Amino acid sequence: MNRFWKARATRVAAALLSGALLYVSLGLTPSWLAAWLAPVPLLLAAFHAGPREARLLAWLAAAVGLSSNLTYYWRVTGPVMTIVLTLLQVLLWGFFIARTRAVVTATRAWWAVFVFPLLAGGVDTLVAHFSPHGTWGSYAYTQMNAQPMIQIASVLGAPAVVFVVALIASTLAVALYRGRDIERPILAYGLPLLLVVGTAGYGAVRLHGAAPESTVKVGIAAIDEYVGPPVPRDKAAAIWGRYDGIVRQLAGQGARIVVLPEKIDALDPAEAAVREKKLASLAKRSGVYLLAGVQLDTPAARFNASWLFAPDGRLMAEYHKQHLVPGLEGDLTPGNRCEVRAIDGAPYGLVICRDMLFSALGRRYGRLGVSAMLIPAWDFERDAWMESATAMLRGVENGYSIVRAGRNSYLNVSDRYGRIVARKRSSGLPGSSIVVALPLGPARPTPYARFGDVFGWLCVAGALLIIVLPGWKRASSD
Repeated sequence: MNRFWKARATRVAAALLSGALLYVSLGLTPSWLAAWLAPVPLLLAAFHAGPREARLLAWLAAAVGLSSNLTYYWRVTGPVMTIVLTLLQVLLWGFFIARTRAVVTATRAWWAVFVFPLLAGGVDTLVAHFSPHGTWGSYAYTQMNAQPMIQIASVLGAPAVVFVVALIASTLAVALYRGRDIERPILAYGLPLLLVVGTAGYGAVRLHGAAPESTVKVGIAAIDEYVGPPVPRDKAAAIWGRYDGIVRQLAGQGARIVVLPEKIDALDPAEAAVREKKLASLAKRSGVYLLAGVQLDTPAARFNASWLFAPDGRLMAEYHKQHLVPGLEGDLTPGNRCEVRAIDGAPYGLVICRDMLFSALGRRYGRLGVSAMLIPAWDFERDAWMESATAMLRGVENGYSIVRAGRNSYLNVSDRYGRIVARKRSSGLPGSSIVVALPLGPARPTPYARFGDVFGWLCVAGALLIIVLPGWKRASSD
């Protein structure tokens, strides 16, 4: 094996293989199995390389893998932020691989298999708490189509998903590098196997044992065309008229709640007063709870807002988006309040689109014990799967269902286990709509909602310990 890895060309090829696997793992519609395997060839190459070469190999693999999102970043954030975001992620992968190599090549201790997952879980926690983009790019989202693997998030949060997936790759790489030449091989390889099987087993049992839940009929509609300025008002009136017809149609199909997208229109105070009356009348005529997203341009401030109307025409709640898109919404004022309202006895939470990237906000609603989240949204077409997945994972973490009405995206409904109940692509005029029986969550916090990122911060502590403890300094500087 060592002779095989002596050739630099072999190590470069391994890094490129990892890059190819990362390409399909880190994209906007990731492969869960590729995410398990992607780090393995790179780790093996790094174990057989010097520290400088290992870092270069990691940068190469990460650059190849992250290139899958370059055009998306360019469109959403512009060229400068595209370079910054990509460079930061490339450097993070270099850090993961270099630190893991330093420990694994310096010690035969059984716990070396946990270095890579501790680093990955720790950094995931730090990014989620301090990044202006929240959990965007978390490796946890790679597992959304492997539903048993994500159920652990209801107990330990998304960092636990990242930890387990990284543990799979780390154990495989260390086993191929060390074999039985490691202290306590049964513990070194048996404990990770137990943790991985236990995670998948817990998820399978949780999914299989899901109790029947009460349901409510929910309608979702989206028209991709924007209504606000500089769109001519006659076209705006046609779009609003179409929404009027869709809402009445959905009500006729039995919908009790109807959710419309984010920022359907941008309204000054006079226009807002008129539109509020019209939507209130629509809710009353249709006999539904109606949620619609609008931009409110007041003299004092501008807000990305949503209005929730009762079947009697009352304005039940006005929610202001708390996590605005940097740059694109730089002229808007963020909100600072959660809004929970009871509908037919069940508590529902209100957020808007990007809010669900932030696990802390999702957890606040979990602690408030909501049964479902109602989410107007507006995406960038290519990220429809990923944006839906972020909201779905918040639902798994905190035990609530998700109703997400996305323009240029999906009309998406999922239960508290992250299972898709209904999904349909949005469209331009005459628009898209669905009616579905929404399973309601139990309206009580999950362990994760109660205790937060305790596991994630333990990963941070473990990662710091790995960085500062002596014992592999010599090997890392060879």
